Amino acid sequence: MAFQRIADIPALTYGTAFKFDGSAALTTSALRAGFRGIDTAGSATAYREALVGEGITTFLAESELTRENLYIQTKFSPYKEGKDPSGYPYDTEAAIEEQVEQSFASSLKNLNMDYVDCLVLHSLYPDPNDTIRAWKAMETLVPSRCSYLGLSNTDAQTLQKVYEVARVKPTVVQNRFTKATDSKSDETDIPGLPYPQVSYDRDVRSCCRDYGVRYNPWGILWGNSGLTEEVSKSDTLLQEIGITKETALLACIQASGLCAVNLLCGTTRSDRMEELINDMKRLRTFCASSENSKGRWEALVDTISKRINLD
Repeated sequence: MAFQRIADIPALTYGTAFKFDGSAALTTSALRAGFRGIDTAGSATAYREALVGEGITTFLAESELTRENLYIQTKFSPYKEGKDPSGYPYDTEAAIEEQVEQSFASSLKNLNMDYVDCLVLHSLYPDPNDTIRAWKAMETLVPSRCSYLGLSNTDAQTLQKVYEVARVKPTVVQNRFTKATDSKSDETDIPGLPYPQVSYDRDVRSCCRDYGVRYNPWGILWGNSGLTEEVSKSDTLLQEIGITKETALLACIQASGLCAVNLLCGTTRSDRMEELINDMKRLRTFCASSENSKGRWEALVDTISKRINLD
């Protein structure tokens, strides 16, 4: 069993949330396009983990790559009162420790693997002590069946607390990235989404910087029209590089400097998957072509960095 180093977490990960019956085909398409990271979860509320496993298996059967060339990240999703217990891959009446074990065993079966690279705590419990219990249970899976652990939809205070008490420190934080901090200022008009306590999740990203944790933002392209408009002002530069405004925004946030960022992309279009991979290659080529080219791109990055880090 080969475990990866942190440096091997890919810069781009394909997110499989809300892909439902299309999960298998889209996962295969993402891997064919060049993604080497896949993010999923065992909860049926937004994921179809077994179909994601089918998609990975299909790709590996036709590829020269092996399981060790991929980064697979799944989640333990705490039960939420009022939800259908059948949507969770464990006995919701069992102790938290047993729920974690049952969920993880189900994930390995769904993905047709004997280990995953990262297990993420999908959300926080109302009782902070239960969050710590779940984390401690997840720690027992490292390193025999899992390489890293992470938190999702967390606040800065919980990240700090988990980091302080953890034997296995968080490697990844997967949070919503948006300026909105409540529903009144949210441009997405999608009910039930979590909000950062501080615009653009600055407090959590600062903690990630201090602790050396990778920040894995979601919702960048559909929740930040102001940033997209700002990037569009540099349309001449983007055309010269040969990249879309969407790729430019993702790349700017990745290079924003406050902490290390590993991007999450969840497009349902295979052409967009290939476009993003190829755009990132074109951007690297452009920046390497001359100091002038690099400086022009860095000027745009600086503009976006000021918006998300200082405003």
